[in-house]
Amino acid sequence: MAVDCQAFSPAVTTSRPTSSMWTNNVRPVLVLGLGNPIMGDDGVGIIALERFRDRFEVGAGIELMDGGTWGMNLLPYIESAGKLLLVDAIRAGLVPGADVFIDGPDLPRVLGQKLSAHQVDIVDVLTLAQVRGTLPLMTVALGVEPVTIEMRSDMTPAVEQGTERLPDRMASQLREWGIRVSPRAPAHA
Repeated sequence: MAVDCQAFSPAVTTSRPTSSMWTNNVRPVLVLGLGNPIMGDDGVGIIALERFRDRFEVGAGIELMDGGTWGMNLLPYIESAGKLLLVDAIRAGLVPGADVFIDGPDLPRVLGQKLSAHQVDIVDVLTLAQVRGTLPLMTVALGVEPVTIEMRSDMTPAVEQGTERLPDRMASQLREWGIRVSPRAPAHA
C-alpha cells in the first residue's frame, strides 16, 4: 500500500499552503517535529519524527514536517492545519526522560518555559495564530523532559529512552483523532 503523506521543510517550500493541497478541501493534520539535533536533547522532535516515518504509514491528509528551528516561517503551515501535533523536548518540571503531554490552555505557559531559542519562537507563532483566530482548535504537544541542551551529537540516555517511546505516542494521538496509522511492513533484505 502506498504511503499518502507529505514530508516537507520550510527551507524548500516558500509558498503558503492552499486548499488545493488538501484532499477534498479538508484541512490537513500537521505533525510538526521541532528542535535542533546538534544540541543534544533538543533534537527530540526531529529524531522522533524520523523514527515515526520509519515505523508507521499514515492516511491521506497528514503532513509530517521537520520544523527544525524555523520559527515564524511555520505560521502559514500551522494556520492551514485542521489539527496540530507538536513534537519536541519540553521542560515541564518532570524527571529527565519523562513523557510530556500538553494540550489546550496550558500549551503557551509550558512551552513558554524557555528550553532553547526555537521554543520561544513556537510560542510566538502559536500566540500569533491564536490572535489571528487561525490556531487549530485541536493542538497537542508531545515530548520528553530534557536533561541538558548543549552542543553534542547524541541525546542523554534518559532522553533517548523517552524519544524511543515517542513514535508510538504520536501514533496513539493520531488514532485518537481518527487518523489511520498502521505499522510499516518490515523491509526485506
